[in-house]
Amino acid sequence: KLFLATAASSWDATNTPLKRFHLPTGESISCVLWNGLYFVTGTDIVRSLTFRFHAFGRPITNTKKFEEGIFSDLRNLKPGIDARLEEPKSDLLDMLYKNNCIRTQKKQKVFF
Repeated sequence: KLFLATAASSWDATNTPLKRFHLPTGESISCVLWNGLYFVTGTDIVRSLTFRFHAFGRPITNTKKFEEGIFSDLRNLKPGIDARLEEPKSDLLDMLYKNNCIRTQKKQKVFF
C-alpha cells in the first residue's frame, strides 16, 4: 500500500524509469516513469491485489477467474483518461516485457 501511494513522490528520475517493490511472495510490482507520466500495468495490478487478498486471509481459490475479473474491470478504464493504449511491441511494452512487468507485448493498456 505504501509503495503504491509513494512510488512517484520519491523518484530519482536520473536513475531508472522503473521502480520495483518486492513482495514477500517473491514477485514484484513496478511503477514506470515514461515520457513524464507514471504507469502501472494490469499484470502488476493483479499481483498487488492477489498479495493483498492473501495478506488479509482471503486466499484466492480460482486464480484464473480472479485475474479474468480484474482484467474485465480494467477494460472499463478509458484510454486518454485512466490509461494509455500501447501498440504491439512499442518501446514502452518492450521495456516492460524485458523487466517482467507484462506477460506479452500484444496491444494493451497501461494505467496512469
